[in-house]
Amino acid sequence: MASAEKVREGLFFISWCANTAANGQVNITNLADVFQSCQLNYKTNGQQLVLELNFTLLKTLEPKKIKTISILATNDGVKQQMILNQAKWTTSWTKQQQAVHFGHLNMRYPSVISFDLLIDLTPNALAVTKGAKHVLDHILNLWKTKTLSDVTFRCKGKDIKAHAMILASCSPVLAAMFADDFKEKTEKVVEIKDITHSTFSRLLQFMYVGDASLETVPEEEITQLLVAADKYNVDTLKEDCALHLSKNLKVENASRFLVLAHLHNSPVLHEATLEFMSKNAKAICSRKDWMDIIKNYPELCFQATQFMFGLGKR
Repeated sequence: MASAEKVREGLFFISWCANTAANGQVNITNLADVFQSCQLNYKTNGQQLVLELNFTLLKTLEPKKIKTISILATNDGVKQQMILNQAKWTTSWTKQQQAVHFGHLNMRYPSVISFDLLIDLTPNALAVTKGAKHVLDHILNLWKTKTLSDVTFRCKGKDIKAHAMILASCSPVLAAMFADDFKEKTEKVVEIKDITHSTFSRLLQFMYVGDASLETVPEEEITQLLVAADKYNVDTLKEDCALHLSKNLKVENASRFLVLAHLHNSPVLHEATLEFMSKNAKAICSRKDWMDIIKNYPELCFQATQFMFGLGKR
């Protein structure tokens, strides 16, 4: 059962309570003044639960840039930003089945699958208001001038000054570091040994202004930025990197991106790479990096092979 309602102009809420089959689908019909068509699909694959949203807006509502739409999906209290990939919006969760006890028996049954979606057609509207622009300009100025900075990150001998309060609000990892009685709390100097100065600086900049300017960043640095964003739990940046890499898949980088998505839990890049590999199986399987996957990641190889033979598709 699905229901949909208008929260305010440009903001819509959809709730869907589905059965526990491996796949499900529903059409949203009670927002005819917004969507020409709107369909939700989910599929389960082991412990992965993948949600897909396909919709077409009425011509009078369609924004100039479809990518500016923001969609937040919730399952079992876990919120995920949906990402646009190949004309559909997707996100996924790792599911754990609930245990049900009957006397001495311990059986496992999946819970009822339910989703809540918040679709914002004008997510950047606040940014153009006078008050919001005033705040953003001042935060950007803090990043540029480092005025009253109170923490220093040391990367390969180069220092980056920043403001602990701003970083703590963006990264749970840094928030915990600054809150506990770590060396970093007293000396306010954090040694960064596994991330380059350029990548870490771009990570911090994103925490201030919400933009990493990925269009101007080399592919290799974007992969490093995804790793850094995953390490410091900057989920929005991690998703931006994954989406950017998904749009630049090639035979030469597909195997590397598949491993990257696997190691750093990126469903968006994972799904996009599997789809790409299924369409370019012959070229992929003739490469040395594919042989490396067979040797070092047999389970990942098995999953990719299923897609290549059409067994992993709906």
